[in-house]
Amino acid sequence: MNKPYSSLRLIRTATAGLLVFSLAALASACGAAADKAASGSPSASAGGAPAQTTEAAGKSVKIRFGLDTAAGGSLQFRQAQEQGFFKKHGVEAEISNFAYGIDTINALLVQRTDTAMAADYALLNSLGKGDMKIVSTLTRATEASSKTTVLLVKGNIAKPEELKGKKLGVARGTVYEYVWAKFLEKLKIDEKDVKMVYYSTPDEAIVALTKGEMDAVWSGGALLEKFLKVDGIKNLGDMNQTDVKISSFQVVDAGYLKNNAQTVTNYLKAVKEGIDYIPSHKEQTAELAFRDIKLPKEGVLKDLDTQNYVLGFTKEDYEHLESMKTWLEQKGILKDKYELKDKIDVEALKAAFPELVTYTK
Repeated sequence: MNKPYSSLRLIRTATAGLLVFSLAALASACGAAADKAASGSPSASAGGAPAQTTEAAGKSVKIRFGLDTAAGGSLQFRQAQEQGFFKKHGVEAEISNFAYGIDTINALLVQRTDTAMAADYALLNSLGKGDMKIVSTLTRATEASSKTTVLLVKGNIAKPEELKGKKLGVARGTVYEYVWAKFLEKLKIDEKDVKMVYYSTPDEAIVALTKGEMDAVWSGGALLEKFLKVDGIKNLGDMNQTDVKISSFQVVDAGYLKNNAQTVTNYLKAVKEGIDYIPSHKEQTAELAFRDIKLPKEGVLKDLDTQNYVLGFTKEDYEHLESMKTWLEQKGILKDKYELKDKIDVEALKAAFPELVTYTK
């Protein structure tokens, strides 16, 4: 049997117990307060985690970017990361690379990323498949930029009208489906009189051209240099002859945007700094593109001379998308029903750059 405690020992024990209890209660209270501050609200993000904002948490907030490696290579985002602009604005950027914009959309739909980017056609075909919001335009085609996307052919094709009966290459789900459709329409060639050959990556298309499994394809940007190395390849004109103008857009998971609006505003500020940085640092940007995604340096330098990176959302941007959406519906291509205005949320952009937003619902 244990010996009785002395009075002094009992007092010490009781005091120690009270101290431990008090510290535990204090830690619990602080933890609860911290959790409340971190969440900003009792709601949860799309991924199930508590919502978090830069201001509430007082630290960088993570956002997962899906970037394409084709076209312009998303170099404004890559420079924002490389130069520390994201970190400067309290954003912890995690970048994942994908072949095309449609692949970034698919990644967002399965919650591998919080953001995606895509050209108009691919975007419109995807908006009805998930809960995502357009937060900004990323590029707008100009006559100069359209010249960098060209029609490449092999064999005895001497003019576009001779594409009838040929095998036309296209990356499935991308804007080039729209380009071919509109161009064939202009040439008065029935789509039944050509064979579409679908590919998943630029390298796959290059192999198909080399083997004669494909007669023609559209290519542009830094990737053009790779296609021009195919034996017997010829340039048959640029995108301006199609009358198609391509724009690309940034989308964000709706749940993430709702719970992290300030983070979206902050990252858009960082991207704008990336855009502004590139013109006076083209050589460095081309080196970054080669280092990170193996785009040919010379091709990138040419592309940067005409690439029209932008941030903003205008009445004209909306009208461009609405016009293409109407065409997709009339052709029976767009299966999902949705109102375009319901898929646009430019409040985070407006908070950063109100002068760049002229669209109103």
